[in-house]
Amino acid sequence: MYLFVNTSNHKNIFLALINKKGEILDKKKIKAEYQQSEKLLFNIENILQNNKLSIKNLKGVICVIGPGGFTSLRIGVATANALAWSLNIPIVGVEDKNNLSDEKLVDKGFKLIYNKKIFKQQVLPKYGQEPNITIKNSGGKK
Repeated sequence: MYLFVNTSNHKNIFLALINKKGEILDKKKIKAEYQQSEKLLFNIENILQNNKLSIKNLKGVICVIGPGGFTSLRIGVATANALAWSLNIPIVGVEDKNNLSDEKLVDKGFKLIYNKKIFKQQVLPKYGQEPNITIKNSGGKK
């Protein structure tokens, strides 16, 4: 079983469980505007339990690495990396440059991880722009 994680949109989380044939067995879109940190782990556990699975059943993780919101993307990528590392399973990052549907991103990521073409021990986010997390300095004295 493979876990797909997409937190690139700051308004939603998309999770999916994928079998060894690349078919989506279950998917979940969670409304989580600026609440990814509060809702991601709970919903990963929930989707696994709803399918009578344990986290130990995971064989790999597919994660959307960007572009996307700075904080939401960081939360998803960090969580996916932590799961892959702690379970000693492969992880692949999928970049969404063309605004693909989650189902197409699942397919793209599954082909990479299942065929063992590209997978790493960690993936890095690609934000697509500079983070907007602080007040810009006008360059003048205060």
